[in-house]
Amino acid sequence: MPRRTGDVGVTVRWWKSAWWVIVHHQGKRTVKRVGADRKVAEVVARKIRAQLVLGHFNLRERDASLGFQCFANEWLRREVELPIMGRVTGALAWRTGKIHRGHLTRYLIPFFGSKDVREIRVADVQDLYARCLETGKPRSARSIELILATLRRVLAHAQARELVVANAVAAWKGDRGRRRSASYRVGRERVLDSSELARLLAVAAQDFPEHFPLVLFLADTGARIGEALALRWIDVDLGRGDARICRSSSDGREPGETKTGRERTVELSSRLRDELAARRPELFGEDALVFPSRDGGLLDPHNFRSRVFDRAVRKALGADRRFSPHGLRHTFATLHLARGRPIKWIQAHGGWSSAKILLDWYGHFLPSEQHGFADSLTTSPDATQTSPATRSALLEGARRPKTAAPTRGLSGAPGRIRTCDPSLRRRPL
Repeated sequence: MPRRTGDVGVTVRWWKSAWWVIVHHQGKRTVKRVGADRKVAEVVARKIRAQLVLGHFNLRERDASLGFQCFANEWLRREVELPIMGRVTGALAWRTGKIHRGHLTRYLIPFFGSKDVREIRVADVQDLYARCLETGKPRSARSIELILATLRRVLAHAQARELVVANAVAAWKGDRGRRRSASYRVGRERVLDSSELARLLAVAAQDFPEHFPLVLFLADTGARIGEALALRWIDVDLGRGDARICRSSSDGREPGETKTGRERTVELSSRLRDELAARRPELFGEDALVFPSRDGGLLDPHNFRSRVFDRAVRKALGADRRFSPHGLRHTFATLHLARGRPIKWIQAHGGWSSAKILLDWYGHFLPSEQHGFADSLTTSPDATQTSPATRSALLEGARRPKTAAPTRGLSGAPGRIRTCDPSLRRRPL
């Protein structure tokens, strides 16, 4: 029997691993998730009943702190920015925090506004995805995935506070089923070939000799620019010809741990060792940087790109060419792969978290041979491929009748005589 308009009721019910308080008032129904403790849920239910008796209960009353804009900004401050400023182990990089803030400011907050974070459902995530596709902002599928990743983190924080039962973004992805993931392949325009790299290095050496060692270090080691700017002389061993990558600077901030959180050692080329040896000071402190600014501090990556790198690119590759310092990392991987270097060596030196990621991004630059493998099954592991003349001789020998020849078993005793003539065969003893 349906509930009448004037009916009032407050019940406690267990649903989806939590206790919920369900309120029927003035023909409307509202629910509130309490948590895993039934006693707490019953206390909440008693307070709501008291508010109903006194006439103070209002279904439209909302907690302002749970509006998406307020809740998301609070999440950004507590879970992202404060750990970064406090240098908490495992905290996100400063640039990653800026990316999350940009997603909230440009896309998520304008879409959800002050909507209660507890009311965000799978349909809302689908509407956000459709809006991005219709407006073309952002343009790439990868950028849309990153926006949804930010929303997923916000809802995961709400789930940890037991405000929502499930993460709407995770449920949306599960409901859509398995789909082809966005392509992460690096395009040809983002890498340089050997001649282009040589021209860029020549221009940098001629026009910007002060910053040429930094450009050469990025090209010959595949290091990220933040890792190069945070490199210290105590981490460089010119005698052994290697450098220890153990720190990284994000957007010119104080150095912290590397992107993957792991240290690695990179091998220095002969030309790079000569350049570093020529600029290495006789005496240096523990924190002396290899590529410092003019005042000895951290070099601003944005100034380096606009005042040095972009000018060198325009002169070496043309005024219309767009290429970033990070492209030298892509170039390092693609040139080594194209020349058949071991994949694990490239992955270890470049600091990619796995060889799979390396192949996903740059695997299409591997040299490919499409001919000469059809007869590979006709060869033995330690022999060359069988020629047509050899095959004819083998076939001719197979057609000749076989002569009787005694065979020996594993113990050396005579065994059965194998012959093509049935009359010569004998039964085994």
